[in-house]
Amino acid sequence: MLLTKALDGPPRKIVSLNPSITEFLFLISAGDRVVGTDVWSYRPREAMKTVKIGSFTSADIETIKKLSPDLIILSYPVQRQLVEPLSGIAPVLAVPMPVNLNAVVSSFEMVGKLLDLDEESQRVISIYMDLLRHSIDVEDAVVILSLGDYVIPCEASYIASALNKVGIRYVKGLKCVELITNKDGALNIINRINPQLVIYEGGKTKDYRPQETNWINKPTIHTPNDVLAHFGPSLPLDIQLLINAIRNGEKFVKNTSSITRPSLGDPWYKPYL
Repeated sequence: MLLTKALDGPPRKIVSLNPSITEFLFLISAGDRVVGTDVWSYRPREAMKTVKIGSFTSADIETIKKLSPDLIILSYPVQRQLVEPLSGIAPVLAVPMPVNLNAVVSSFEMVGKLLDLDEESQRVISIYMDLLRHSIDVEDAVVILSLGDYVIPCEASYIASALNKVGIRYVKGLKCVELITNKDGALNIINRINPQLVIYEGGKTKDYRPQETNWINKPTIHTPNDVLAHFGPSLPLDIQLLINAIRNGEKFVKNTSSITRPSLGDPWYKPYL
């Protein structure tokens, strides 16, 4: 992780352009410090009340200046172009895309340490990891994220790491050079690795649309929006819904956090509170 400048004490006004970290901030009781977020920071619902200052890859620099934050949190390398201009406003914490669960935990620990909330951070981390317990046996699964082009997470990804931990064993031999591809390229990879299950995440899909995957010739289950493309505290809870759907032979994972957009007071977050 990159922190561009030393902090002058624990930050009290935070701008977060990283939806996963935004959710974590609210779960460690730092939500009252979050003054601005990107439009994808809708977990928990309370984050939607913050000033929206851009998308996942862009930011309204002037609005951020007016918020006078003392810490800005980014996702790296997706938002690397924002590091320099935002560093002129406040210290920037660039959080790398995690390559496994250990990296997720390291990111959470770093944030907790900077905010002087180590104990609360460790509590949430412990629950997060406990929720990702082995509870199903599925061989040779692969994930396809529909983000315009198709993103296929490789072995060195937090998605593969989390699925492996719960017993959904990710296909082996999928290297990171094959992360992004078009439909033909994705199909070639599927045919080569021969997965037993394809988990397809429609980035803009709230409902089950089987026509989106009629080109995939393998058993497929759909997740909506950014379920797996989010490593915040909702990830283990959403993966449990995925497991239940697989057990029940369903084609679509319902009632995920990306659809219900729960509030901190809702039963969704009960395991953490």
